[in-house]
Formats: sequence, C-alpha cells, structure tokens
Amino acid sequence: MVPKDKLVGVVISGGKSSRMGTDKSLLLWNNKPFYLHAAEILAPFCSEIYVSCNVSQSNNYILPVITDKYGSYGPISGVLSSMHALSGHSIITLPCDMPELSEGIINEMISTNKEKQDGVFLKDDNNQLEPMLAIYNPTIYSKLLAWYDSGKYSLKKFIESCDNISYLTLDMHTLINLNTPTELDNFNRNN
Repeated sequence: MVPKDKLVGVVISGGKSSRMGTDKSLLLWNNKPFYLHAAEILAPFCSEIYVSCNVSQSNNYILPVITDKYGSYGPISGVLSSMHALSGHSIITLPCDMPELSEGIINEMISTNKEKQDGVFLKDDNNQLEPMLAIYNPTIYSKLLAWYDSGKYSLKKFIESCDNISYLTLDMHTLINLNTPTELDNFNRNN
C-alpha cells in the first residue's frame, strides 16, 4: 500500500460542464460547493488536496490549484497536469460531481493499490470504466505522457491498454455523478 504521505488528492474540476450549463464544481449542496465536498471525502486519506482546473477557473477555489498544462483535451489534460505538478507522488483523483461518494470506496481503492503497479481504476457492474475516480501511481506518468505525445487523448482507451493496474468493480449506483440540471434536481430532492 502507498503511504499517506505519498498520496495526494486531486479534485477534478476542469471540465466544460456543458450539459449542466454552469461550472459543476461551484454548485452548492448543503451550503458548500461540490469541489469542497469532494475534498472532504479525500482528506482523511491524503497528505494534501489540490483542485485540477482550467486556467480560467483558477481563481474560483480556496484550495491550491493545478491548472491544465496539457491543453484542453478532456480528462487526460487534468491527470497529466496533476502528475507533472506532483511528480513522484501517487495521486487519487475524484471528480467534483460525485458529492456522495462513500469513503469506503476510497479506502478500498487505497487498500488495493500497490506501490509497484501503475494504478487502481474503477468499473461499474456494466464494465464501464470511470477514469476520473482512480489512483495514478508515478510509474504510469511516462506511459501516459507518451500516449498524449502520440496524439491520443482518450484516457479510457489509455487505461484499457495498460496491464500493470488493478480494477475494482462496483455497483453502478455507487458511482453516480451529476451531469445535467435534471440529475441535480433529482439529487437535491432525494438528499
């Protein structure tokens, strides 16, 4: 298992939020923005917490930020930028739009993680990969950078091409993220 002082939490907030129509990371739930809920989920397990975001969002957060250094190519940009900025550390990434994720899932991911492997990734019970809720160990950085440098930007396809990783399979209802105003309304009604 990777020790806590080598595990850094990264809240992924750099998406376009086009389906939601507004920056999801700043949406309030229980009078607190989503990104802070994500940070609180990660805090017991990590030595530090950062927010990964676009340059245009960097003044929106009270936590330290890592801005995208690798263009606007979706999730791969945030992961690469975070790994570059936090060189030598394992990072655990959590999307800002999963405010009710259980700490038990994070604990299971950390327990599954081994220092000599590239990372731990989650799939739902329909075998769908969730690349933004993951542990990326330092050994994966050079491989991910080579993938990016070759003009490939799909983080899911990259992960599927890796062989030195672990997968956890979880019920799809535990991996719910909020992408649209309707999903947000349903979430608020039920919570």
